[in-house]
Amino acid sequence: MSEDAMQISVKKPEINPAHFIAIIGGALVNAFIIGGVWVSLNRDIADLRSSQDRTQKALDATAQQVSQIAPLSFQTTRALEAGAENKKAIELTNARIDRVAESIGGKLDTAIDSINKVSTQVQVLSSKFEDNQGRPDKTLFRTPVVRP
Repeated sequence: MSEDAMQISVKKPEINPAHFIAIIGGALVNAFIIGGVWVSLNRDIADLRSSQDRTQKALDATAQQVSQIAPLSFQTTRALEAGAENKKAIELTNARIDRVAESIGGKLDTAIDSINKVSTQVQVLSSKFEDNQGRPDKTLFRTPVVRP
């Protein structure tokens, strides 16, 4: 075999300045597009994190409000029980006041009857007294004594 027959020659491509500028321009366009996508993705990630933070704060506030339900429920139940106890106490107080009013009313009726009886007796005695003073006593009438 001969050396000439086996020799492979590689032809180097020639790059035209237009091709070189087109390749550089394409690379720059791709870099700008990738940079724009990168910035857009970073903004989207920041927006998602901000949204996640707001959502977490809302969930924390909701959890805090929900945690207050049990104590508020207990306080409400206690207030209702206290109201029921007060209502029962008011009913018992009203019953006692009614008994006192009935007792006083009965005593007042008795006192009024006694006062009326005394008044009647005073009127009768007053009438008798007036009758006694107004009429002369016939048994005590004396005739004048005449001396001779």
